Amino acid sequence: MTMDPKTSGSLTQARGAAERVAERVAGETVGDVGLELRGRVDELKGKAVEGYGWAVDQAERLSQDLPEEFREVADRGVDFARRKPLVTTGIIAGVVALLLGAARSRR
Repeated sequence: MTMDPKTSGSLTQARGAAERVAERVAGETVGDVGLELRGRVDELKGKAVEGYGWAVDQAERLSQDLPEEFREVADRGVDFARRKPLVTTGIIAGVVALLLGAARSRR
């Protein structure tokens, strides 16, 4: 059974937060900073997956509001985003980087 990204992200985030507390205590006890960092990484990974799921859900909702002639293309884009989350995230990161670069060059 496949879990939607928002639910999966929330669970990963919660697990990461719980592990971070446990690993922080254990890390402080034995002096291992790496334990605390692993829990923090899981928590951040969960936030990223949850955010991705939210963005895909929003894109799906927006596609339903489009005129009929654009809806099929938008639905294919949403389907691609659900099937290829890493590629989609990379594309979005690239577009954001380009937009930020363009905004900085205008200053």
